[in-house]
Amino acid sequence: MKRKTTLLLISTSSSLILGLWLGAWYVGTEQGVIGEFTTQPLADVFSSINALFAGFAFCGVILTVYLQIQELQDTREVLAETAKANNTTAEYAKENAIVELFQTYCSDYFQDVKNSSMNVLIPAMASRGYFDFVVSRFFVAEQLPLSNEDWPRIKLVTRSNTFEEFTESEQHDRYKLDELINFFTILAYQKDAGDVIARCDFSYSWWRPMFWMIAIAQELRYESNPVIQKYGTALYFKEVVKMLDQAYKLKPIENSSELVELIKDHPKLSRQYQLDELHTHPERWERVTS
Repeated sequence: MKRKTTLLLISTSSSLILGLWLGAWYVGTEQGVIGEFTTQPLADVFSSINALFAGFAFCGVILTVYLQIQELQDTREVLAETAKANNTTAEYAKENAIVELFQTYCSDYFQDVKNSSMNVLIPAMASRGYFDFVVSRFFVAEQLPLSNEDWPRIKLVTRSNTFEEFTESEQHDRYKLDELINFFTILAYQKDAGDVIARCDFSYSWWRPMFWMIAIAQELRYESNPVIQKYGTALYFKEVVKMLDQAYKLKPIENSSELVELIKDHPKLSRQYQLDELHTHPERWERVTS
């Protein structure tokens, strides 16, 4: 339809200009009509050729403007279609990335990561001393030693029969905990993918209270120790847990009271994991800010 409109415009303009020029030629060649006004009617007729081409040039200008307008409209339509296609592709890529992470989370290898992480996290819930040790190992400076004094609380929840047996696998399990934290970090930073994350079951409700405890303890230890600040890297895990809370439509922890309220009567931590009472003392978390 646009091509027909363009051809019609060209034909109409050309016919109009040609008609006017032929009329001028006729007038110029009829001596009785124009002779009384000029002594060179034929020269004036040929001069009218200039007017003809000037008219066609003006028609060309109009046509050029019209075609440019049409081209701009076509370009806008193409850009709109391209943007729509790009949005569709981006949505697909976003969902595909989450699906791949979910497949990783459900893989046999990652099951070992989760099991090993729980071998660290559950004893850390049962023993505040061991929890502090684990948190200190996230930093390169001021690391705490693994103390035999924490064994009475640890043995309540571990499968190891002796402290020595526990220490043999403890480092391996902590490295797996690092992998788990890195996995959830990658998950949290999937831009604009909160709606997709919320539809996948990453067992976040299991990890959430322990993640918050680690994130807040990391922040507290970092802020209270200049040596750690000198040799450590910027903290990020607290922001990760906040983003995960938002993805799952949960209210992030804002202060020590809210943290204690979350863990003190938690059905898993306080009962099955033998939560150390020291974890429920607000002064342990008082330097925490939102």
